[in-house]
Amino acid sequence: MHRVMEGVRVLEVAQFTFVPSAGAVLADWGADVIKVEHPTRGDAQRGLFTVGGASNTGQINFLMEHANRGKRSIGIDIQSPDGRALLYEIVKSSDVFLTNFLPAARRKLEIDVAHVRAVNPKIIYARGSAYGVRGPEAETRPASGRARAAGWAASARATASRRSRPDPRTATRSAG
Repeated sequence: MHRVMEGVRVLEVAQFTFVPSAGAVLADWGADVIKVEHPTRGDAQRGLFTVGGASNTGQINFLMEHANRGKRSIGIDIQSPDGRALLYEIVKSSDVFLTNFLPAARRKLEIDVAHVRAVNPKIIYARGSAYGVRGPEAETRPASGRARAAGWAASARATASRRSRPDPRTATRSAG
């Protein structure tokens, strides 16, 4: 695999799978990804033991390993002024800031784009969310019932859409 991101430092303040998976891909491509977790609780996903009927009771937490492979990790209490100061020191030497915290949480923790860019104006600020960063759904948690329903509906539409279109490979074979 080519290491096209070699020399790029990514600071990730994110939980669960969605945005941490992006950080894992960047690490796969050679980026130095530093994952920030709470010093005692860690990523909230660490507490999940069953997903989709599969039990995760072994020594390795496959949910955490997949989305966090290739990263360095540090425990920082970013709710405290000292913790935030330490985070900002890492921001100074980072190229990318990656997060999936909701807008209100980012503002409260002072890790929103304005605060992060005040420390490092050249940083690329990337945020992942279920419904975007503006509008009435911006504060909706992706784990909410509404988000699951929206995801299910979108996947059903995509599946129905694929079924209704002829597969050009099949059409070519049967016609020839």
